[in-house]
Amino acid sequence: MADVAVTPKGYTENPDLMPTPRSQQKYGGWTWTLMMFSMNTCIPMFFLGPIGMSLGLNFWQALWGSLIGNLAAVIVMWLNGVVGVRHGLTYPVQLRSTFGFKGTHIPVIMRGISGLVWFGVEAWAGSLAITMIVVSLTGVPKDMVTAVAIKYLIIALVIYLGSFVLVMLFGLQGIGQMANWAGPIMLVYFVWLVIFLSTRSEFAANAAKMYVSKVGYFSLPFAAYLAVQTNWWATVALNISDISRGINPAKKGAFGTGLFVGIVLCQILATGLGYAAVVLTGTILPQDIIVKFSPGLIPALIGLLFAFLAPWSTDMTANSIPLFNILMSTFKLRWRPAVIIGTIIAFFAVPWWHVSSGQQYIDYIQAWASNYGILLGPIAGIMIANYWLVRKQKLEMGALYTKGPSVYWFRNGWSISAYVALVLTWVVCYVIAALINQMSYINIGSLKVPFPGGVIWYFSVVVAILLEWFFASVLKENKAA
Repeated sequence: MADVAVTPKGYTENPDLMPTPRSQQKYGGWTWTLMMFSMNTCIPMFFLGPIGMSLGLNFWQALWGSLIGNLAAVIVMWLNGVVGVRHGLTYPVQLRSTFGFKGTHIPVIMRGISGLVWFGVEAWAGSLAITMIVVSLTGVPKDMVTAVAIKYLIIALVIYLGSFVLVMLFGLQGIGQMANWAGPIMLVYFVWLVIFLSTRSEFAANAAKMYVSKVGYFSLPFAAYLAVQTNWWATVALNISDISRGINPAKKGAFGTGLFVGIVLCQILATGLGYAAVVLTGTILPQDIIVKFSPGLIPALIGLLFAFLAPWSTDMTANSIPLFNILMSTFKLRWRPAVIIGTIIAFFAVPWWHVSSGQQYIDYIQAWASNYGILLGPIAGIMIANYWLVRKQKLEMGALYTKGPSVYWFRNGWSISAYVALVLTWVVCYVIAALINQMSYINIGSLKVPFPGGVIWYFSVVVAILLEWFFASVLKENKAA
């Protein structure tokens, strides 16, 4: 339990990685649900519909893909995030019971790198919205606003990241305050905007295109779309404890309800809104749609303001914390220095140097969101197997903070079973990907490197669960705490 007194042994612990005490677990069901809504509601989320459209899916197929894909991610989130609610643990500490005291660093870094990329993606979207507000106020014609704004995006990026740092320095309290309202208002605004667009006579002929399908539900394009939807939040499924540790465990059902309503239902709605908006207008960037088709300057400016706040709040809850975890657990930085240094690193991860159009942006996101599940899925599966099947939902808090021989020290600080399961899962998934034609290729210079993509995340989670359960028993790493 989170109130068990813990004293680190054999080392000096970063105070920011200590368990969250019961007195600080204050999120109730309403706050948590709004937090998930805000985390989920961001500009890139509205690309999920257009990505489905580009793969040949119609409107209803995109919605079903959203339901299936996000439900899978949320189930894994719940299985991993319960540890945060029950024990108040951060992701790096939670990993110690699975990968060993020293072995945690590799999964922490892998999750942090994926968070850094998403941090950059969101920062690009939010910074563009800030720049477009300024450009619109100067009287630039609507059809030129985006092109002009992109030229000055790097200035807005400094403002975006600077304001981000100011809020994040308040820690979990600052996150909770921002998360209560930014995302939901953005979603309401887009509901209004799409309804408004659907009433415009010039878009009436386009509406019928939403229901034309070029592929079936059992096709490879639909499978690829499931992967995009699942991978969208499969990252957070690993370190969900970083934020779920703020939930009051006395609020029964708050955690699961908030995940389902705030992520699954929200994602379905946003997928539909994004699909409809792009089909109706023929325009890809949500910021472009806001500027070109809002009824007047004031509604456009309001929409752009929310287009800035939505990715801003998502970066606070979902994308930045894994990067800060690397700095806090591996480099022993405290929260505030980690926020400042991590944000400086994020500045160089933002694709301002690579993306100069809406189509490039959506291609960048689709390529990333389709193919990294194979790296993170096995980690999630191993964590689930260890807590639910090997440890049987029991953790020895003192051992988690003991450097040296203890329950979670394994072999010199490394869990052999976890890493054998991880490597073998990757091998198995390469074989499966080759057999079912789900292999992608990454260009490294003139070399094409095969990389399992698409639905391989699903296989990786299941295979990793089975392998970790097996090897933890065979290698005698199944001692219950």
